[in-house]
Amino acid sequence: MAWAFGDGFDCYAAAADALNGYWDSAASTTVTNIVVGSAVARFAGSQSIRFGANSSTTLVKTSAVNDALHHLTLAFNQTAAITGTLSGLCLTLFDGATAQCTVVFRSDGAMLLQAGAPGGATLATYTGAFPVASTWYAFEIEVLISNTGGYMNVRKNGNTSNDFTSATNLDTQASANAYANKLQLLYNTNNNYQYVDDLYWRSDASSVAWMGDIRCYTRAPASDAAVQFSRTPTGVLTQTAPTPISATTGPSSVTAAFFTPFTAGYSGTVTATAVAVSTVGNAVNMKCAIYADNGSGAPGVVLASATAPVTPVVAGTNTFTFTGVAVTKGVQYWVSFCSDGTNSIYPSTTSLLPNAMCNTAYAVFPQTNPLATTSRYAQMMWTFTATPANWQAVAEAQQDATTSYVYDSVVGHADLYGIAAIASTPLTTYAVTTRAYAIKSDAGTRTMAVQLKSGASTVASPTVVLTPSNWQWAWRHDTLDPATGAAWTAAAVNVAQVGPVVIA
Repeated sequence: MAWAFGDGFDCYAAAADALNGYWDSAASTTVTNIVVGSAVARFAGSQSIRFGANSSTTLVKTSAVNDALHHLTLAFNQTAAITGTLSGLCLTLFDGATAQCTVVFRSDGAMLLQAGAPGGATLATYTGAFPVASTWYAFEIEVLISNTGGYMNVRKNGNTSNDFTSATNLDTQASANAYANKLQLLYNTNNNYQYVDDLYWRSDASSVAWMGDIRCYTRAPASDAAVQFSRTPTGVLTQTAPTPISATTGPSSVTAAFFTPFTAGYSGTVTATAVAVSTVGNAVNMKCAIYADNGSGAPGVVLASATAPVTPVVAGTNTFTFTGVAVTKGVQYWVSFCSDGTNSIYPSTTSLLPNAMCNTAYAVFPQTNPLATTSRYAQMMWTFTATPANWQAVAEAQQDATTSYVYDSVVGHADLYGIAAIASTPLTTYAVTTRAYAIKSDAGTRTMAVQLKSGASTVASPTVVLTPSNWQWAWRHDTLDPATGAAWTAAAVNVAQVGPVVIA
Protein backbone atom coordinates (compact mmCIF):
# COMPACT_ATOMS: atom_id res chain seq x y z
CA MET A 1 0.00 0.00 0.00
CA ALA A 2 1.40 3.38 -1.00
CA TRP A 3 1.94 6.28 1.40
CA ALA A 4 1.99 10.07 0.92
CA PHE A 5 2.50 12.93 3.40
CA GLY A 6 3.57 16.54 3.00
CA ASP A 7 3.93 19.90 4.72
CA GLY A 8 4.39 23.44 3.47
CA PHE A 9 4.85 24.71 7.09
CA ASP A 10 2.54 27.67 6.37
CA CYS A 11 -0.16 27.02 9.00
CA TYR A 12 2.03 27.25 12.09
CA ALA A 13 2.25 30.28 14.36
CA ALA A 14 4.94 28.41 16.34
CA ALA A 15 6.96 25.26 15.72
CA ALA A 16 5.04 23.35 18.41
CA ASP A 17 1.89 23.63 16.27
CA ALA A 18 3.33 21.03 13.91
CA LEU A 19 3.23 18.36 16.62
CA ASN A 20 -0.45 18.58 17.54
CA GLY A 21 -1.60 15.58 15.57
CA TYR A 22 0.02 16.27 12.20
CA TRP A 23 3.65 15.33 12.73
CA ASP A 24 3.74 12.49 15.25
CA SER A 25 6.41 13.70 17.61
CA ALA A 26 9.66 15.48 18.22
CA ALA A 27 12.57 13.58 19.73
CA SER A 28 13.23 16.49 22.09
CA THR A 29 11.00 17.41 25.00
CA THR A 30 10.66 20.86 23.47
CA VAL A 31 10.72 22.23 19.95
CA THR A 32 12.32 25.55 20.85
CA ASN A 33 15.12 24.89 18.38
CA ILE A 34 12.71 24.58 15.45
CA VAL A 35 11.83 27.87 13.80
CA VAL A 36 9.00 28.45 11.34
CA GLY A 37 8.37 31.74 9.63
CA SER A 38 8.75 33.92 6.59
CA ALA A 39 12.27 35.28 7.29
CA VAL A 40 13.68 32.93 4.64
CA ALA A 41 10.62 32.11 2.58
CA ARG A 42 10.68 30.27 -0.72
CA PHE A 43 7.69 32.22 -2.03
CA ALA A 44 6.04 35.48 -1.00
CA GLY A 45 3.46 34.85 1.69
CA SER A 46 4.81 31.40 2.59
CA GLN A 47 6.85 30.01 5.49
CA SER A 48 9.81 27.68 5.76
CA ILE A 49 11.24 25.66 8.67
CA ARG A 50 14.71 25.63 10.23
CA PHE A 51 16.13 23.50 13.02
CA GLY A 52 18.56 24.94 15.54
CA ALA A 53 21.85 23.61 16.83
CA ASN A 54 20.30 21.01 19.12
CA SER A 55 20.64 17.66 17.34
CA SER A 56 18.12 16.07 19.69
CA THR A 57 15.31 18.21 18.29
CA THR A 58 13.58 16.46 15.41
CA LEU A 59 10.29 16.03 13.60
CA VAL A 60 9.06 12.46 13.19
CA LYS A 61 6.32 10.96 11.02
CA THR A 62 5.34 7.28 10.97
CA SER A 63 3.56 5.88 7.93
CA ALA A 64 2.74 2.41 9.29
CA VAL A 65 3.26 1.28 5.68
CA ASN A 66 6.16 -1.05 4.98
CA ASP A 67 7.57 0.17 1.67
CA ALA A 68 10.96 -0.35 0.07
CA LEU A 69 11.00 2.59 -2.36
CA HIS A 70 10.82 6.17 -1.10
CA HIS A 71 10.75 9.61 -2.74
CA LEU A 72 11.64 12.62 -0.59
CA THR A 73 10.81 15.90 -2.31
CA LEU A 74 11.79 19.19 -0.69
CA ALA A 75 13.00 22.72 -1.28
CA PHE A 76 16.32 23.48 0.44
CA ASN A 77 18.26 26.68 1.16
CA GLN A 78 21.58 27.13 3.02
CA THR A 79 22.07 30.80 3.90
CA ALA A 80 25.56 30.28 5.40
CA ALA A 81 28.69 30.10 3.23
CA ILE A 82 29.05 26.87 1.25
CA THR A 83 32.08 25.51 3.07
CA GLY A 84 33.21 23.09 5.77
CA THR A 85 32.07 19.53 6.45
CA LEU A 86 29.23 19.96 8.94
CA SER A 87 26.38 17.48 8.66
CA GLY A 88 23.31 19.66 8.62
CA LEU A 89 19.80 18.58 7.63
CA CYS A 90 19.36 14.81 7.95
CA LEU A 91 16.43 12.83 6.53
CA THR A 92 16.47 9.38 8.14
CA LEU A 93 14.27 6.48 7.03
CA PHE A 94 13.45 4.00 9.82
CA ASP A 95 12.00 0.56 10.18
CA GLY A 96 10.36 1.04 13.55
CA ALA A 97 13.16 2.09 15.90
CA THR A 98 15.98 1.03 13.53
CA ALA A 99 17.52 3.67 11.27
CA GLN A 100 17.90 2.13 7.81
CA CYS A 101 19.73 4.99 6.05
CA THR A 102 20.08 8.77 6.09
CA VAL A 103 20.27 11.53 3.47
CA VAL A 104 22.57 14.30 4.72
CA PHE A 105 22.91 17.89 3.47
CA ARG A 106 26.52 18.78 4.24
CA SER A 107 27.64 22.40 4.68
CA ASP A 108 30.02 22.26 1.69
CA GLY A 109 27.11 21.76 -0.72
CA ALA A 110 27.30 17.96 -0.89
CA MET A 111 24.44 15.52 -0.38
CA LEU A 112 25.38 12.23 1.25
CA LEU A 113 23.70 8.86 1.62
CA GLN A 114 24.80 7.26 4.89
CA ALA A 115 24.13 3.83 6.33
CA GLY A 116 21.90 3.77 9.39
CA ALA A 117 21.62 6.90 11.54
CA PRO A 118 23.41 10.21 10.81
CA GLY A 119 27.16 9.70 11.03
CA GLY A 120 27.05 6.17 9.64
CA ALA A 121 29.25 4.97 6.81
CA THR A 122 28.95 7.13 3.71
CA LEU A 123 27.51 5.07 0.87
CA ALA A 124 27.27 7.77 -1.83
CA THR A 125 28.24 11.44 -2.26
CA TYR A 126 26.53 13.92 -4.59
CA THR A 127 29.14 16.70 -4.76
CA GLY A 128 27.91 20.22 -5.55
CA ALA A 129 24.26 19.46 -4.96
CA PHE A 130 23.63 23.02 -3.71
CA PRO A 131 26.62 25.13 -4.80
CA VAL A 132 25.31 28.66 -4.09
CA ALA A 133 24.36 30.06 -0.67
CA SER A 134 20.98 31.72 -0.04
CA THR A 135 19.45 29.98 -3.03
CA TRP A 136 16.41 27.72 -3.04
CA TYR A 137 16.98 24.32 -4.67
CA ALA A 138 14.21 21.81 -5.34
CA PHE A 139 15.31 18.20 -4.81
CA GLU A 140 13.56 14.89 -5.39
CA ILE A 141 15.50 12.06 -3.77
CA GLU A 142 14.77 8.41 -4.55
CA VAL A 143 16.00 5.81 -2.04
CA LEU A 144 15.58 2.06 -2.20
CA ILE A 145 15.90 0.03 1.03
CA SER A 146 17.85 -3.17 0.41
CA ASN A 147 20.82 -5.14 1.77
CA THR A 148 22.31 -5.68 -1.67
CA GLY A 149 20.47 -3.48 -4.17
CA GLY A 150 20.01 -0.18 -2.38
CA TYR A 151 20.64 3.14 -4.11
CA MET A 152 20.02 6.92 -4.12
CA ASN A 153 19.03 8.88 -7.23
CA VAL A 154 18.52 12.66 -7.16
CA ARG A 155 16.84 15.11 -9.51
CA LYS A 156 17.18 18.85 -9.02
CA ASN A 157 14.98 21.83 -9.93
CA GLY A 158 12.46 19.80 -11.90
CA ASN A 159 14.92 18.05 -14.20
CA THR A 160 13.47 15.00 -15.98
CA SER A 161 16.63 12.91 -15.71
CA ASN A 162 18.90 12.12 -12.78
CA ASP A 163 21.36 14.80 -11.68
CA PHE A 164 22.97 12.16 -9.48
CA THR A 165 22.89 8.37 -9.75
CA SER A 166 24.57 6.23 -7.13
CA ALA A 167 25.76 2.67 -7.43
CA THR A 168 22.88 0.18 -7.29
CA ASN A 169 24.41 -2.38 -4.95
CA LEU A 170 24.43 -0.36 -1.73
CA ASP A 171 23.43 -1.68 1.70
CA THR A 172 20.70 0.74 2.83
CA GLN A 173 19.07 -1.80 5.16
CA ALA A 174 20.04 -2.06 8.83
CA SER A 175 17.08 -4.05 10.16
CA ALA A 176 15.94 -7.52 9.15
CA ASN A 177 13.39 -5.97 6.82
CA ALA A 178 13.90 -4.40 3.38
CA TYR A 179 11.57 -1.50 3.99
CA ALA A 180 11.05 1.73 5.95
CA ASN A 181 7.95 3.08 7.64
CA LYS A 182 9.09 6.24 9.43
CA LEU A 183 10.78 9.52 8.48
CA GLN A 184 12.81 11.73 10.82
CA LEU A 185 14.09 15.26 10.17
CA LEU A 186 16.89 16.74 12.26
CA TYR A 187 20.12 18.71 12.14
CA ASN A 188 23.03 16.54 13.14
CA THR A 189 25.53 19.26 14.04
CA ASN A 190 25.58 23.01 14.59
CA ASN A 191 24.60 24.16 11.13
CA ASN A 192 21.42 26.05 11.78
CA TYR A 193 21.43 28.06 8.56
CA GLN A 194 19.62 25.47 6.43
CA TYR A 195 15.94 25.91 5.61
CA VAL A 196 13.34 23.49 4.29
CA ASP A 197 10.03 24.07 2.52
CA ASP A 198 7.49 22.12 0.48
CA LEU A 199 8.37 18.72 1.91
CA TYR A 200 6.63 15.67 0.43
CA TRP A 201 7.25 11.99 1.27
CA ARG A 202 5.88 9.21 -0.92
CA SER A 203 6.57 5.49 -0.73
CA ASP A 204 5.53 2.26 -2.42
CA ALA A 205 6.59 -1.35 -2.48
CA SER A 206 8.21 -1.10 -5.91
CA SER A 207 7.35 2.02 -7.95
CA VAL A 208 7.02 5.75 -7.25
CA ALA A 209 6.58 8.18 -10.15
CA TRP A 210 8.85 11.22 -10.28
CA MET A 211 7.06 14.50 -9.55
CA GLY A 212 9.72 17.15 -10.19
CA ASP A 213 9.75 20.63 -8.63
CA ILE A 214 6.55 20.88 -6.60
CA ARG A 215 5.03 23.50 -4.34
CA CYS A 216 2.49 23.48 -1.51
CA TYR A 217 -0.24 26.11 -2.00
CA THR A 218 -1.83 26.83 1.36
CA ARG A 219 -5.34 28.20 0.88
CA ALA A 220 -7.78 29.45 3.51
CA PRO A 221 -11.59 29.59 3.52
CA ALA A 222 -12.91 32.49 1.45
CA SER A 223 -16.71 32.09 1.50
CA ASP A 224 -19.52 30.35 3.34
CA ALA A 225 -21.06 27.47 1.37
CA ALA A 226 -23.28 25.95 4.09
CA VAL A 227 -22.78 26.80 7.76
CA GLN A 228 -24.31 25.66 11.07
CA PHE A 229 -21.56 26.54 13.55
CA SER A 230 -21.62 29.72 15.63
CA ARG A 231 -18.71 32.10 15.33
CA THR A 232 -16.75 34.42 17.54
CA PRO A 233 -16.60 37.29 17.95
CA THR A 234 -20.36 37.54 17.59
CA GLY A 235 -22.22 40.59 16.36
CA VAL A 236 -20.20 43.22 14.54
CA LEU A 237 -16.45 43.59 14.22
CA THR A 238 -14.76 46.97 14.41
CA GLN A 239 -11.48 48.02 12.82
CA THR A 240 -9.82 51.33 13.63
CA ALA A 241 -6.84 53.30 12.42
CA PRO A 242 -3.26 52.69 13.68
CA THR A 243 -1.87 54.56 16.67
CA PRO A 244 -0.53 58.00 15.60
CA ILE A 245 3.10 58.79 16.25
CA SER A 246 3.89 62.51 15.97
CA ALA A 247 2.49 66.02 15.53
CA THR A 248 2.23 68.02 12.34
CA THR A 249 0.38 71.01 10.87
CA GLY A 250 -2.05 71.45 7.99
CA PRO A 251 -4.04 71.81 5.94
CA SER A 252 -3.18 75.45 5.28
CA SER A 253 -5.16 76.01 2.10
CA VAL A 254 -8.74 75.73 0.93
CA THR A 255 -7.40 73.86 -2.11
CA ALA A 256 -5.98 70.96 -0.11
CA ALA A 257 -7.50 67.50 0.28
CA PHE A 258 -5.78 64.90 2.44
CA PHE A 259 -5.80 61.11 2.01
CA THR A 260 -5.05 58.18 4.30
CA PRO A 261 -4.91 54.56 3.03
CA PHE A 262 -6.30 51.63 4.98
CA THR A 263 -6.48 47.91 4.29
CA ALA A 264 -9.65 46.16 5.39
CA GLY A 265 -8.95 43.46 7.96
CA TYR A 266 -12.18 41.71 7.00
CA SER A 267 -15.06 42.23 4.63
CA GLY A 268 -17.75 44.58 5.89
CA THR A 269 -19.27 48.03 5.63
CA VAL A 270 -17.71 51.37 6.47
CA THR A 271 -20.02 53.22 8.83
CA ALA A 272 -17.95 56.09 10.20
CA THR A 273 -14.71 57.99 9.87
CA ALA A 274 -13.22 60.75 11.98
CA VAL A 275 -10.60 63.48 11.76
CA ALA A 276 -8.57 64.46 14.85
CA VAL A 277 -8.13 68.26 14.98
CA SER A 278 -5.97 69.99 17.56
CA THR A 279 -6.71 73.66 16.80
CA VAL A 280 -9.43 75.49 14.87
CA GLY A 281 -8.60 79.09 14.11
CA ASN A 282 -11.80 80.03 12.28
CA ALA A 283 -15.28 78.66 11.77
CA VAL A 284 -14.68 76.13 9.01
CA ASN A 285 -16.47 73.17 7.48
CA MET A 286 -15.14 69.78 6.42
CA LYS A 287 -16.17 67.02 3.98
CA CYS A 288 -15.11 63.37 3.96
CA ALA A 289 -15.10 60.71 1.24
CA ILE A 290 -13.90 57.14 0.69
CA TYR A 291 -11.95 56.14 -2.42
CA ALA A 292 -11.00 52.87 -4.03
CA ASP A 293 -7.31 52.35 -4.68
CA ASN A 294 -6.37 52.84 -8.33
CA GLY A 295 -4.20 49.72 -8.34
CA SER A 296 -0.96 51.67 -8.06
CA GLY A 297 -1.11 52.68 -4.42
CA ALA A 298 -3.03 55.94 -4.90
CA PRO A 299 -6.69 57.02 -4.56
CA GLY A 300 -8.89 56.24 -7.59
CA VAL A 301 -12.66 56.39 -7.96
CA VAL A 302 -14.92 57.83 -5.26
CA LEU A 303 -16.90 55.07 -3.53
CA ALA A 304 -19.00 57.33 -1.31
CA SER A 305 -19.17 60.71 0.41
CA ALA A 306 -20.19 61.17 4.02
CA THR A 307 -23.89 61.76 4.52
CA ALA A 308 -23.21 65.36 5.60
CA PRO A 309 -20.24 67.67 6.17
CA VAL A 310 -19.13 68.65 9.67
CA THR A 311 -20.21 72.24 10.26
CA PRO A 312 -18.38 73.71 11.97
CA VAL A 313 -15.23 71.73 12.73
CA VAL A 314 -14.34 71.51 16.43
CA ALA A 315 -11.10 70.83 18.23
CA GLY A 316 -10.94 67.13 18.98
CA THR A 317 -12.64 64.32 17.05
CA ASN A 318 -14.93 65.18 14.14
CA THR A 319 -17.03 62.19 13.05
CA PHE A 320 -18.52 61.52 9.63
CA THR A 321 -21.18 58.91 8.92
CA PHE A 322 -21.78 56.80 5.81
CA THR A 323 -24.85 54.92 4.68
CA GLY A 324 -22.67 51.91 4.01
CA VAL A 325 -19.61 51.38 1.84
CA ALA A 326 -18.78 47.73 1.20
CA VAL A 327 -15.11 46.84 1.63
CA THR A 328 -13.32 43.55 1.04
CA LYS A 329 -10.78 41.89 3.32
CA GLY A 330 -7.18 42.54 2.28
CA VAL A 331 -8.03 45.33 -0.18
CA GLN A 332 -6.63 48.86 0.21
CA TYR A 333 -8.92 51.90 0.27
CA TRP A 334 -8.45 55.62 0.95
CA VAL A 335 -10.23 58.00 3.35
CA SER A 336 -10.05 61.69 2.43
CA PHE A 337 -11.10 65.01 3.96
CA CYS A 338 -11.21 68.57 2.66
CA SER A 339 -12.03 71.82 4.49
CA ASP A 340 -13.01 75.34 3.45
CA GLY A 341 -10.83 77.07 6.03
CA THR A 342 -7.52 78.77 5.42
CA ASN A 343 -4.66 78.04 7.79
CA SER A 344 -7.11 77.03 10.43
CA ILE A 345 -7.21 73.24 10.88
CA TYR A 346 -4.31 71.38 12.45
CA PRO A 347 -4.62 67.59 12.42
CA SER A 348 -3.16 66.51 15.71
CA THR A 349 -0.82 63.77 14.51
CA THR A 350 0.55 61.84 11.59
CA SER A 351 0.28 58.10 11.19
CA LEU A 352 2.65 55.38 10.14
CA LEU A 353 0.86 55.14 6.81
CA PRO A 354 2.05 56.80 3.58
CA ASN A 355 -0.59 59.52 3.50
CA ALA A 356 -0.99 61.97 0.61
CA MET A 357 -2.53 65.30 -0.39
CA CYS A 358 -3.66 67.04 -3.55
CA ASN A 359 -4.97 70.44 -4.65
CA THR A 360 -8.78 70.21 -4.64
CA ALA A 361 -11.22 73.03 -3.97
CA TYR A 362 -13.75 72.39 -1.22
CA ALA A 363 -16.65 73.15 -3.56
CA VAL A 364 -15.80 70.36 -6.00
CA PHE A 365 -14.54 67.77 -3.49
CA PRO A 366 -14.45 64.78 -3.93
CA GLN A 367 -13.07 64.19 -7.41
CA THR A 368 -12.15 60.87 -9.03
CA ASN A 369 -8.47 60.02 -9.53
CA PRO A 370 -7.01 63.00 -7.68
CA LEU A 371 -3.36 63.79 -8.35
CA ALA A 372 -2.22 63.05 -4.82
CA THR A 373 1.38 63.36 -3.66
CA THR A 374 3.12 62.15 -0.51
CA SER A 375 4.63 65.53 0.30
CA ARG A 376 2.23 66.23 3.18
CA TYR A 377 0.77 64.17 5.98
CA ALA A 378 -2.39 64.17 8.03
CA GLN A 379 -3.94 61.77 10.53
CA MET A 380 -7.23 60.22 9.51
CA MET A 381 -9.12 58.05 11.95
CA TRP A 382 -11.61 55.54 10.56
CA THR A 383 -13.89 52.81 11.80
CA PHE A 384 -15.90 50.22 9.94
CA THR A 385 -18.07 47.38 11.11
CA ALA A 386 -19.25 44.10 9.70
CA THR A 387 -21.50 41.22 10.58
CA PRO A 388 -18.87 38.59 9.83
CA ALA A 389 -19.33 35.36 7.96
CA ASN A 390 -18.15 32.11 9.51
CA TRP A 391 -15.26 31.73 7.06
CA GLN A 392 -13.76 35.01 8.28
CA ALA A 393 -13.31 33.50 11.75
CA VAL A 394 -11.13 30.67 10.38
CA ALA A 395 -9.29 32.30 7.47
CA GLU A 396 -6.13 33.51 9.23
CA ALA A 397 -2.81 32.70 7.55
CA GLN A 398 -1.46 31.03 10.71
CA GLN A 399 -3.63 29.62 13.46
CA ASP A 400 -4.59 32.28 16.01
CA ALA A 401 -5.99 29.97 18.74
CA THR A 402 -9.00 31.62 20.43
CA THR A 403 -8.70 35.02 18.79
CA SER A 404 -11.28 33.98 16.19
CA TYR A 405 -13.00 30.65 15.67
CA VAL A 406 -16.26 28.79 15.03
CA TYR A 407 -17.85 26.47 17.58
CA ASP A 408 -20.68 23.96 17.98
CA SER A 409 -21.74 21.02 20.17
CA VAL A 410 -24.66 19.61 18.17
CA VAL A 411 -23.86 16.17 16.78
CA GLY A 412 -23.94 16.26 13.00
CA HIS A 413 -23.61 20.02 12.67
CA ALA A 414 -21.09 21.02 10.03
CA ASP A 415 -19.67 24.01 8.20
CA LEU A 416 -18.51 23.99 4.59
CA TYR A 417 -16.47 26.86 3.15
CA GLY A 418 -15.38 27.72 -0.32
CA ILE A 419 -11.62 28.19 -0.51
CA ALA A 420 -9.54 30.79 -2.29
CA ALA A 421 -8.61 29.86 -5.84
CA ILE A 422 -4.95 29.41 -6.78
CA ALA A 423 -3.69 32.52 -8.57
CA SER A 424 -2.05 30.48 -11.33
CA THR A 425 -3.06 27.11 -12.76
CA PRO A 426 -0.63 24.33 -11.77
CA LEU A 427 0.46 21.87 -14.43
CA THR A 428 -0.27 18.93 -12.12
CA THR A 429 -2.04 18.62 -8.77
CA TYR A 430 -0.64 15.66 -6.88
CA ALA A 431 -2.72 15.83 -3.71
CA VAL A 432 -5.00 17.89 -1.50
CA THR A 433 -4.49 17.95 2.27
CA THR A 434 -7.45 19.22 4.29
CA ARG A 435 -6.70 20.44 7.82
CA ALA A 436 -8.59 21.93 10.77
CA TYR A 437 -7.25 23.02 14.18
CA ALA A 438 -9.62 22.28 17.08
CA ILE A 439 -9.91 22.16 20.87
CA LYS A 440 -12.68 21.26 23.35
CA SER A 441 -14.09 24.13 25.41
CA ASP A 442 -16.93 22.43 27.29
CA ALA A 443 -17.33 19.52 29.70
CA GLY A 444 -17.77 15.93 28.62
CA THR A 445 -16.57 14.10 25.54
CA ARG A 446 -16.35 15.85 22.21
CA THR A 447 -15.13 14.45 18.88
CA MET A 448 -14.85 16.09 15.47
CA ALA A 449 -13.47 15.69 11.99
CA VAL A 450 -12.67 17.89 9.03
CA GLN A 451 -14.57 17.35 5.80
CA LEU A 452 -13.72 17.80 2.13
CA LYS A 453 -16.49 18.11 -0.44
CA SER A 454 -15.73 17.69 -4.13
CA GLY A 455 -18.67 17.60 -6.48
CA ALA A 456 -21.34 15.44 -4.86
CA SER A 457 -18.83 13.51 -2.73
CA THR A 458 -18.08 14.45 0.88
CA VAL A 459 -15.28 12.69 2.76
CA ALA A 460 -13.98 13.18 6.28
CA SER A 461 -10.75 12.82 8.22
CA PRO A 462 -10.33 10.24 10.97
CA THR A 463 -12.26 11.26 14.07
CA VAL A 464 -10.31 13.37 16.57
CA VAL A 465 -11.02 13.08 20.30
CA LEU A 466 -10.70 16.62 21.64
CA THR A 467 -9.37 17.67 25.03
CA PRO A 468 -9.75 21.02 26.84
CA SER A 469 -6.00 21.58 27.10
CA ASN A 470 -4.51 20.81 23.70
CA TRP A 471 -5.22 22.04 20.21
CA GLN A 472 -5.19 19.22 17.67
CA TRP A 473 -5.06 18.89 13.90
CA ALA A 474 -7.75 16.93 12.12
CA TRP A 475 -6.53 16.14 8.61
CA ARG A 476 -6.85 13.94 5.56
CA HIS A 477 -4.69 13.58 2.44
CA ASP A 478 -6.30 12.85 -0.92
CA THR A 479 -4.10 11.96 -3.88
CA LEU A 480 -7.25 11.39 -5.97
CA ASP A 481 -10.38 13.50 -6.33
CA PRO A 482 -13.11 11.79 -4.23
CA ALA A 483 -15.71 12.85 -6.79
CA THR A 484 -14.07 11.07 -9.71
CA GLY A 485 -11.53 8.62 -8.33
CA ALA A 486 -9.06 10.16 -10.77
CA ALA A 487 -6.24 12.67 -10.42
CA TRP A 488 -7.16 16.14 -9.24
CA THR A 489 -7.63 18.92 -11.74
CA ALA A 490 -6.96 22.56 -10.89
CA ALA A 491 -10.60 23.36 -11.63
CA ALA A 492 -11.82 20.71 -9.17
CA VAL A 493 -9.50 22.01 -6.44
CA ASN A 494 -10.71 25.57 -6.92
CA VAL A 495 -14.35 24.65 -6.30
CA ALA A 496 -13.76 22.16 -3.47
CA GLN A 497 -15.26 22.94 -0.06
CA VAL A 498 -13.86 22.24 3.41
CA GLY A 499 -15.00 22.57 7.00
CA PRO A 500 -15.46 21.01 10.46
CA VAL A 501 -18.12 18.54 11.56
CA VAL A 502 -19.23 17.51 15.07
CA ILE A 503 -19.05 13.71 15.35
CA ALA A 504 -20.11 13.17 18.99
